[in-house]
Amino acid sequence: MIRITGKIQEAIPPVLLTDGVQACNSMKLAYDAGQREFHFDRAIYAHPDVKAALIRAQAGKCCFCESKVLHISDGDVEHFRPKKASQQGTGEPFNRPGYYWLAYDWENLFLACTKCNQRIKKNAFPLVQPAQRALSHYTDIAGEEPLFLHPANDDAALHIDFEDEKIKHCSGSERGRITIESLQLDRSELTQHRMHLLTTVKDLYTILVKIPPTPEALRQEAIACLKKVFAECTAEASQYAGMFRAYFQKHPIPAE
Repeated sequence: MIRITGKIQEAIPPVLLTDGVQACNSMKLAYDAGQREFHFDRAIYAHPDVKAALIRAQAGKCCFCESKVLHISDGDVEHFRPKKASQQGTGEPFNRPGYYWLAYDWENLFLACTKCNQRIKKNAFPLVQPAQRALSHYTDIAGEEPLFLHPANDDAALHIDFEDEKIKHCSGSERGRITIESLQLDRSELTQHRMHLLTTVKDLYTILVKIPPTPEALRQEAIACLKKVFAECTAEASQYAGMFRAYFQKHPIPAE
């Protein structure tokens, strides 16, 4: 997981500012009239323009596990704060209504893989103080202290680290721990996929720094090659950039 910066470069899709605002206002009026269950229009929050903007902003990666998703599915539009109902954790009671007023809010929408969104996160949204949970549009969400890291607002590198392909929380970061455990970012198949991609980079690094001295020209060529790999693997658009950034922080490229 890394901080997504691409969303600030994307204009808010017009459908969210027109149909989305109208639908949101209708739900607010319905709430005032006593309604506590709402219908959400997928044609608005998952409109092709919204999905396309999220794909561009996130380079087709899941906002949580950083896996590329478009080669195997269309990807899901994830509501960071759940729209229908929320839970402090798996098996905990549902808090209803959910964050209905954020159902069409650009800042609450992200691209996620089906596994992270539908099978793991679902309605989970744990808070440091559950009693501070906003249950209507009259309560400011700024009063909440979410335990999940926000994909765009939080710098995940301050809370999540890696030992090679193995993800771990930074010392003292409860938010990092909860994010990893609740979203199962340490699940075995994900760890194995990260390991598969990291192995080639580790082999290149080993060739450069651990094999006996080579002719200078060859060494310079190897350094240039590793720098290219570094730039590609640590770019925001790269799959598992967080892991690669952590690896190169611990294994800096030798000076030329």
